[in-house]
Amino acid sequence: MKKLLLFLFSLCVGGALLIWIINEIGWEEIKSVFWSFSIWKWLAILILTVLAALIKGWRWKTILKSQGYDIPAIEVFEYYLSGSAVSFLIPMVILGGEIFRCYDLKEKYSLPWLKSIASVVIDRILEITVFAIATIFGVIFFILKVGLPSEKTGIFIFSLIFLAILAIAIFYFKSFKKESIIYFFIKRVNFQNSTNVDTAMDIEKEIFNYFRPNKRTMLWGFGLSVLSGAVMLGRTMLLISFLGKSIGLSVGISVLAFSYLATTLPIPAAIGSHEVIQSFVFRNMELGANTGAAFALIICSAELMLALIGSVFLIKFFIQMLENTVVKTIKNLFKR
Repeated sequence: MKKLLLFLFSLCVGGALLIWIINEIGWEEIKSVFWSFSIWKWLAILILTVLAALIKGWRWKTILKSQGYDIPAIEVFEYYLSGSAVSFLIPMVILGGEIFRCYDLKEKYSLPWLKSIASVVIDRILEITVFAIATIFGVIFFILKVGLPSEKTGIFIFSLIFLAILAIAIFYFKSFKKESIIYFFIKRVNFQNSTNVDTAMDIEKEIFNYFRPNKRTMLWGFGLSVLSGAVMLGRTMLLISFLGKSIGLSVGISVLAFSYLATTLPIPAAIGSHEVIQSFVFRNMELGANTGAAFALIICSAELMLALIGSVFLIKFFIQMLENTVVKTIKNLFKR
Protein backbone atom coordinates (compact mmCIF):
# COMPACT_ATOMS: atom_id res chain seq x y z
CA MET A 1 0.00 0.00 0.00
CA LYS A 2 2.85 2.38 0.87
CA LYS A 3 4.53 1.73 -2.49
CA LEU A 4 1.26 2.40 -4.33
CA LEU A 5 0.82 5.69 -2.48
CA LEU A 6 4.45 6.60 -3.22
CA PHE A 7 3.89 5.81 -6.91
CA LEU A 8 0.75 7.97 -7.04
CA PHE A 9 2.49 10.79 -5.17
CA SER A 10 5.50 10.69 -7.53
CA LEU A 11 3.16 10.63 -10.53
CA CYS A 12 1.28 13.66 -9.18
CA VAL A 13 4.55 15.54 -8.61
CA GLY A 14 5.67 14.76 -12.17
CA GLY A 15 2.29 15.77 -13.57
CA ALA A 16 2.35 19.03 -11.60
CA LEU A 17 5.85 19.82 -12.90
CA LEU A 18 4.73 19.11 -16.47
CA ILE A 19 1.67 21.36 -16.17
CA TRP A 20 3.77 24.09 -14.57
CA ILE A 21 6.46 24.11 -17.28
CA ILE A 22 3.84 24.06 -20.06
CA ASN A 23 2.08 27.05 -18.47
CA GLU A 24 5.42 28.78 -17.88
CA ILE A 25 6.57 28.43 -21.50
CA GLY A 26 3.17 28.39 -23.17
CA TRP A 27 1.68 25.42 -25.01
CA GLU A 28 1.57 27.33 -28.29
CA GLU A 29 5.32 27.96 -28.02
CA ILE A 30 6.00 24.25 -27.43
CA LYS A 31 3.56 23.17 -30.14
CA SER A 32 5.25 25.42 -32.69
CA VAL A 33 8.42 23.31 -32.39
CA PHE A 34 6.51 20.17 -33.41
CA TRP A 35 5.38 21.54 -36.79
CA SER A 36 8.53 20.36 -38.55
CA PHE A 37 8.60 17.03 -36.70
CA SER A 38 7.22 14.10 -38.74
CA ILE A 39 6.39 10.51 -37.81
CA TRP A 40 9.48 9.37 -39.77
CA LYS A 41 11.72 11.51 -37.60
CA TRP A 42 10.08 10.06 -34.49
CA LEU A 43 10.67 6.53 -35.82
CA ALA A 44 14.37 7.36 -36.30
CA ILE A 45 14.54 8.42 -32.63
CA LEU A 46 12.69 5.25 -31.57
CA ILE A 47 15.07 3.04 -33.59
CA LEU A 48 18.10 4.61 -31.86
CA THR A 49 16.37 4.17 -28.48
CA VAL A 50 15.77 0.47 -29.17
CA LEU A 51 19.32 0.05 -30.52
CA ALA A 52 20.85 1.51 -27.33
CA ALA A 53 18.72 -0.88 -25.23
CA LEU A 54 19.75 -3.89 -27.34
CA ILE A 55 23.43 -2.99 -26.92
CA LYS A 56 22.91 -2.84 -23.14
CA GLY A 57 21.12 -6.19 -23.26
CA TRP A 58 24.04 -7.69 -25.18
CA ARG A 59 26.42 -6.29 -22.55
CA TRP A 60 24.48 -8.20 -19.88
CA LYS A 61 24.67 -11.35 -22.02
CA THR A 62 28.50 -11.10 -22.16
CA ILE A 63 28.57 -10.75 -18.36
CA LEU A 64 26.44 -13.88 -17.93
CA LYS A 65 28.62 -15.76 -20.41
CA SER A 66 31.74 -14.82 -18.42
CA GLN A 67 30.05 -16.51 -15.43
CA GLY A 68 29.55 -19.70 -17.45
CA TYR A 69 25.92 -19.19 -18.54
CA ASP A 70 25.39 -18.90 -22.30
CA ILE A 71 21.74 -17.80 -22.32
CA PRO A 72 20.05 -17.20 -25.72
CA ALA A 73 20.20 -13.54 -26.77
CA ILE A 74 16.44 -13.26 -27.31
CA GLU A 75 15.81 -14.41 -23.71
CA VAL A 76 18.36 -11.96 -22.32
CA PHE A 77 16.78 -9.10 -24.29
CA GLU A 78 13.33 -10.02 -22.97
CA TYR A 79 14.53 -10.03 -19.37
CA TYR A 80 16.51 -6.83 -19.86
CA LEU A 81 13.60 -4.94 -21.45
CA SER A 82 11.11 -6.19 -18.85
CA GLY A 83 13.44 -5.12 -16.02
CA SER A 84 14.04 -1.76 -17.70
CA ALA A 85 10.27 -1.26 -17.98
CA VAL A 86 9.93 -1.75 -14.21
CA SER A 87 12.76 0.74 -13.52
CA PHE A 88 11.34 3.29 -15.98
CA LEU A 89 7.71 3.13 -14.89
CA ILE A 90 8.25 2.49 -11.15
CA PRO A 91 11.61 4.15 -10.34
CA MET A 92 10.67 4.74 -6.71
CA VAL A 93 11.05 0.98 -6.08
CA ILE A 94 14.79 0.83 -5.40
CA LEU A 95 16.50 -1.73 -7.68
CA GLY A 96 13.04 -2.99 -8.73
CA GLY A 97 14.05 -3.70 -12.32
CA GLU A 98 17.33 -5.31 -11.26
CA ILE A 99 15.60 -7.62 -8.76
CA PHE A 100 13.09 -8.65 -11.39
CA ARG A 101 15.88 -9.53 -13.84
CA CYS A 102 17.52 -11.70 -11.16
CA TYR A 103 14.21 -13.45 -10.47
CA ASP A 104 13.66 -14.07 -14.21
CA LEU A 105 17.02 -15.83 -14.50
CA LYS A 106 16.46 -17.93 -11.40
CA GLU A 107 13.00 -19.07 -12.51
CA LYS A 108 13.85 -19.90 -16.13
CA TYR A 109 17.46 -21.10 -15.92
CA SER A 110 17.84 -21.97 -12.22
CA LEU A 111 20.71 -19.51 -11.94
CA PRO A 112 21.96 -19.24 -8.33
CA TRP A 113 20.96 -15.98 -6.65
CA LEU A 114 24.62 -15.17 -6.10
CA LYS A 115 25.42 -15.37 -9.82
CA SER A 116 22.31 -13.55 -11.03
CA ILE A 117 22.66 -10.72 -8.50
CA ALA A 118 26.37 -10.33 -9.32
CA SER A 119 25.62 -10.16 -13.06
CA VAL A 120 23.06 -7.40 -12.57
CA VAL A 121 25.32 -5.45 -10.19
CA ILE A 122 28.21 -5.67 -12.68
CA ASP A 123 25.89 -4.47 -15.44
CA ARG A 124 24.81 -1.49 -13.30
CA ILE A 125 28.42 -0.64 -12.38
CA LEU A 126 29.41 -0.52 -16.06
CA GLU A 127 26.35 1.62 -16.81
CA ILE A 128 26.92 4.00 -13.90
CA THR A 129 30.63 4.40 -14.73
CA VAL A 130 29.94 5.62 -18.27
CA PHE A 131 26.89 7.56 -17.04
CA ALA A 132 29.01 9.34 -14.40
CA ILE A 133 31.86 10.18 -16.79
CA ALA A 134 29.45 11.54 -19.43
CA THR A 135 27.58 13.54 -16.78
CA ILE A 136 30.79 15.04 -15.35
CA PHE A 137 31.95 16.18 -18.79
CA GLY A 138 28.45 17.40 -19.67
CA VAL A 139 28.12 19.51 -16.53
CA ILE A 140 31.62 20.97 -17.02
CA PHE A 141 30.84 21.87 -20.65
CA PHE A 142 27.57 23.48 -19.51
CA ILE A 143 29.35 25.56 -16.85
CA LEU A 144 32.04 26.66 -19.31
CA LYS A 145 29.34 27.83 -21.72
CA VAL A 146 26.88 29.57 -19.38
CA GLY A 147 28.98 30.27 -16.28
CA LEU A 148 28.05 29.93 -12.61
CA PRO A 149 25.44 31.96 -10.71
CA SER A 150 27.71 32.25 -7.64
CA GLU A 151 31.01 31.12 -6.15
CA LYS A 152 29.22 28.95 -3.56
CA THR A 153 27.32 27.13 -6.31
CA GLY A 154 30.59 26.49 -8.13
CA ILE A 155 32.22 25.07 -5.00
CA PHE A 156 29.20 22.81 -4.40
CA ILE A 157 29.10 21.49 -8.00
CA PHE A 158 32.83 20.87 -8.24
CA SER A 159 32.78 19.17 -4.82
CA LEU A 160 30.14 16.75 -6.13
CA ILE A 161 32.21 16.14 -9.27
CA PHE A 162 35.31 15.48 -7.13
CA LEU A 163 33.39 13.03 -4.91
CA ALA A 164 32.01 11.19 -7.96
CA ILE A 165 35.50 10.82 -9.46
CA LEU A 166 36.88 9.73 -6.07
CA ALA A 167 34.14 7.08 -5.62
CA ILE A 168 34.79 5.63 -9.09
CA ALA A 169 38.56 5.63 -8.53
CA ILE A 170 38.26 3.91 -5.13
CA PHE A 171 35.98 1.19 -6.50
CA TYR A 172 38.26 0.30 -9.42
CA PHE A 173 41.42 0.57 -7.30
CA LYS A 174 39.94 -1.81 -4.72
CA SER A 175 38.51 -4.22 -7.30
CA PHE A 176 41.77 -4.43 -9.27
CA LYS A 177 43.66 -5.17 -6.03
CA LYS A 178 40.81 -7.46 -4.81
CA GLU A 179 40.54 -5.57 -1.52
CA SER A 180 37.06 -5.97 -0.04
CA ILE A 181 34.99 -2.79 0.16
CA ILE A 182 32.18 -4.53 2.07
CA TYR A 183 34.56 -5.76 4.79
CA PHE A 184 35.84 -2.20 5.21
CA PHE A 185 32.31 -1.01 6.12
CA ILE A 186 31.41 -4.10 8.15
CA LYS A 187 34.35 -3.47 10.50
CA ARG A 188 33.11 0.05 11.16
CA VAL A 189 29.41 -0.72 11.78
CA ASN A 190 30.05 -4.01 13.63
CA PHE A 191 27.43 -5.91 11.60
CA GLN A 192 26.62 -9.26 13.29
CA ASN A 193 24.54 -11.24 10.75
CA SER A 194 27.22 -13.62 9.44
CA THR A 195 24.95 -15.25 6.80
CA ASN A 196 24.18 -11.96 5.07
CA VAL A 197 27.80 -10.87 5.37
CA ASP A 198 29.04 -14.10 3.77
CA THR A 199 26.53 -13.75 0.91
CA ALA A 200 27.52 -10.14 0.30
CA MET A 201 31.22 -11.08 0.36
CA ASP A 202 30.61 -13.90 -2.15
CA ILE A 203 28.78 -11.51 -4.49
CA GLU A 204 31.64 -9.04 -4.14
CA LYS A 205 34.12 -11.77 -5.10
CA GLU A 206 32.08 -12.47 -8.26
CA ILE A 207 32.14 -8.77 -9.09
CA PHE A 208 35.88 -8.45 -8.47
CA ASN A 209 36.47 -11.54 -10.60
CA TYR A 210 34.87 -9.67 -13.52
CA PHE A 211 36.71 -6.38 -12.97
CA ARG A 212 40.25 -7.43 -13.74
CA PRO A 213 42.51 -5.09 -15.78
CA ASN A 214 43.61 -7.78 -18.22
CA LYS A 215 40.21 -9.47 -18.59
CA ARG A 216 38.84 -9.33 -22.13
CA THR A 217 35.22 -9.63 -20.97
CA MET A 218 35.53 -6.48 -18.86
CA LEU A 219 36.90 -4.56 -21.85
CA TRP A 220 33.95 -5.83 -23.89
CA GLY A 221 31.61 -4.58 -21.17
CA PHE A 222 33.16 -1.12 -21.18
CA GLY A 223 33.20 -1.07 -24.97
CA LEU A 224 29.49 -1.89 -25.18
CA SER A 225 28.73 0.70 -22.48
CA VAL A 226 30.57 3.39 -24.44
CA LEU A 227 28.84 2.25 -27.65
CA SER A 228 25.37 2.52 -26.07
CA GLY A 229 26.33 5.97 -24.73
CA ALA A 230 27.48 6.99 -28.23
CA VAL A 231 24.12 5.88 -29.66
CA MET A 232 22.32 7.94 -26.99
CA LEU A 233 24.50 10.94 -27.83
CA GLY A 234 23.76 10.45 -31.52
CA ARG A 235 20.03 10.31 -30.70
CA THR A 236 20.32 13.53 -28.71
CA MET A 237 22.11 15.44 -31.46
CA LEU A 238 19.86 14.06 -34.21
CA LEU A 239 16.70 15.04 -32.34
CA ILE A 240 17.98 18.57 -31.70
CA SER A 241 18.75 18.92 -35.41
CA PHE A 242 15.23 17.63 -36.22
CA LEU A 243 13.90 20.43 -33.99
CA GLY A 244 15.71 22.98 -36.14
CA LYS A 245 18.75 23.71 -33.97
CA SER A 246 22.43 23.30 -34.83
CA ILE A 247 24.78 22.31 -32.00
CA GLY A 248 28.33 21.10 -31.40
CA LEU A 249 29.49 17.93 -29.67
CA SER A 250 30.04 19.61 -26.27
CA VAL A 251 26.47 20.94 -26.19
CA GLY A 252 25.16 17.49 -27.16
CA ILE A 253 27.07 15.92 -24.28
CA SER A 254 25.67 18.55 -21.88
CA VAL A 255 22.08 17.87 -22.97
CA LEU A 256 22.64 14.10 -22.64
CA ALA A 257 24.17 14.60 -19.18
CA PHE A 258 21.09 16.42 -17.92
CA SER A 259 18.86 13.74 -19.48
CA TYR A 260 20.78 11.20 -17.40
CA LEU A 261 20.34 13.34 -14.27
CA ALA A 262 16.59 13.61 -14.88
CA THR A 263 16.27 9.81 -14.84
CA THR A 264 17.82 9.62 -11.36
CA LEU A 265 14.75 11.29 -9.84
CA PRO A 266 12.10 8.85 -8.51
CA ILE A 267 9.37 10.05 -10.88
CA PRO A 268 7.65 7.59 -13.29
CA ALA A 269 9.02 8.00 -16.84
CA ALA A 270 10.80 11.17 -15.60
CA ILE A 271 7.59 12.94 -16.61
CA GLY A 272 7.69 16.64 -15.78
CA SER A 273 11.18 16.56 -14.25
CA HIS A 274 12.89 15.96 -17.61
CA GLU A 275 10.88 18.74 -19.27
CA VAL A 276 11.74 21.21 -16.49
CA ILE A 277 15.45 20.34 -16.54
CA GLN A 278 15.82 20.48 -20.32
CA SER A 279 13.85 23.72 -20.55
CA PHE A 280 16.38 25.22 -18.13
CA VAL A 281 19.36 23.78 -20.07
CA PHE A 282 18.09 24.80 -23.52
CA ARG A 283 17.18 28.31 -22.33
CA ASN A 284 20.65 28.89 -20.90
CA MET A 285 22.30 27.50 -24.03
CA GLU A 286 20.18 29.85 -26.16
CA LEU A 287 18.35 26.99 -27.85
CA GLY A 288 14.92 27.99 -26.54
CA ALA A 289 13.03 26.68 -23.51
CA ASN A 290 10.19 25.55 -25.80
CA THR A 291 12.67 23.43 -27.79
CA GLY A 292 13.92 21.88 -24.53
CA ALA A 293 10.40 20.94 -23.44
CA ALA A 294 9.62 19.48 -26.88
CA PHE A 295 12.92 17.56 -26.83
CA ALA A 296 12.08 15.99 -23.45
CA LEU A 297 8.52 15.09 -24.51
CA ILE A 298 9.75 13.31 -27.66
CA ILE A 299 12.45 11.43 -25.73
CA CYS A 300 9.83 10.43 -23.16
CA SER A 301 7.50 9.11 -25.88
CA ALA A 302 10.28 6.95 -27.37
CA GLU A 303 11.34 5.64 -23.95
CA LEU A 304 7.70 4.97 -23.07
CA MET A 305 7.25 2.92 -26.25
CA LEU A 306 10.30 0.86 -25.27
CA ALA A 307 8.86 0.41 -21.77
CA LEU A 308 5.56 -0.79 -23.27
CA ILE A 309 7.48 -3.41 -25.29
CA GLY A 310 9.18 -4.47 -22.06
CA SER A 311 5.78 -4.59 -20.34
CA VAL A 312 4.58 -7.13 -22.93
CA PHE A 313 7.46 -9.43 -21.92
CA LEU A 314 6.63 -8.69 -18.28
CA ILE A 315 3.02 -9.82 -18.76
CA LYS A 316 4.24 -12.90 -20.66
CA PHE A 317 6.48 -13.83 -17.73
CA PHE A 318 3.66 -13.42 -15.19
CA ILE A 319 1.34 -15.59 -17.30
CA GLN A 320 4.00 -18.32 -17.50
CA MET A 321 4.59 -18.07 -13.75
CA LEU A 322 0.84 -18.34 -13.09
CA GLU A 323 0.57 -21.37 -15.39
CA ASN A 324 3.48 -23.08 -13.62
CA THR A 325 1.89 -22.38 -10.23
CA VAL A 326 -1.46 -23.83 -11.35
CA VAL A 327 0.22 -26.94 -12.83
CA LYS A 328 2.23 -27.51 -9.62
CA THR A 329 -0.92 -27.11 -7.51
CA ILE A 330 -2.85 -29.64 -9.63
CA LYS A 331 0.04 -32.13 -9.46
CA ASN A 332 0.18 -31.80 -5.68
CA LEU A 333 -3.57 -32.44 -5.44
CA PHE A 334 -3.27 -35.65 -7.48
CA LYS A 335 -0.34 -36.81 -5.35
CA ARG A 336 -2.58 -36.67 -2.30
